[in-house]
Amino acid sequence: MMKTNLSLLIWLCLALLISSCKTAGIPDKKSQWKSIYIEQFKLTYLRSILAKSYNRSQAIQEIISLDNSGFTEPVLTDNDHKLIDSLTTADNETMKVDSTEGDRRAEGAQGKRPLQFIMKTFNERSLEKLAKKRFKMSGLLKEIE
Repeated sequence: MMKTNLSLLIWLCLALLISSCKTAGIPDKKSQWKSIYIEQFKLTYLRSILAKSYNRSQAIQEIISLDNSGFTEPVLTDNDHKLIDSLTTADNETMKVDSTEGDRRAEGAQGKRPLQFIMKTFNERSLEKLAKKRFKMSGLLKEIE
């Protein structure tokens, strides 16, 4: 039952994130690549933080392995993957610290809160800003032109 609820919650979270993407008209090639890059950056972050925050549980690994979102062709650099790995490791540590301070919260709200943390991260748009900066640094603009 808990595994089913967790799976449903993860899928709902993914659907919400994907549905928040907007496009208007037919974008030029640069805009398309930028959009693909940013989407893959955020998706890679999401997969990594989910895996780490749930201690690489079998349920999360199964959800991630069954998902076919993104990744049509690799656009992220090795440095992007290293940055995302470092960022998700730091974010997971932040969640661990927060969970140890959970005794100050109401009963039932104690413990680690990965989904809330992830939604907050996406809503703050700092991840998207970082992805845009990384896109400029990636060298893909030179390849497109």
